[in-house]
Amino acid sequence: MSDNVIHFNKARVRRFSQNDKRVHPRLESDDRLFTQVVLASDQPDLVGVTLSCTAVNMSVGGIQFRTTEPVPVGTLLDLWVDVASRPGKFFLAGEVRWSRPTGENDENGHELHFIGVQLKTGAATDILDWREFHGAAFAR
Repeated sequence: MSDNVIHFNKARVRRFSQNDKRVHPRLESDDRLFTQVVLASDQPDLVGVTLSCTAVNMSVGGIQFRTTEPVPVGTLLDLWVDVASRPGKFFLAGEVRWSRPTGENDENGHELHFIGVQLKTGAATDILDWREFHGAAFAR
């Protein structure tokens, strides 16, 4: 075989560290969002709970946010994201991929948690508008 064959898996440049599983670039954010638990297999009493949260960063495929409640990995969520630079809210759906304490407390003494959500495609969501919004943000 010829040595001029390029194996793309070896040639691909990673934009993030080897331990980082991010696929898309992130927009830093402190926008407000609300999330409601749709399904939590390990903690069914969480279903229906609505949390007020603050976004940390957002991408085409996911959102990291901060909240006062731990949310178990695998939990399905509905999210309403209010991006300050755009009128209206995005309605999205996603799955919690990771959760960890921030090491900080809010003004009421509640421990804060970082939650990482992978967004899901859904007919009744604004995922297409979300993707367009993020595509335009990185095109500038």
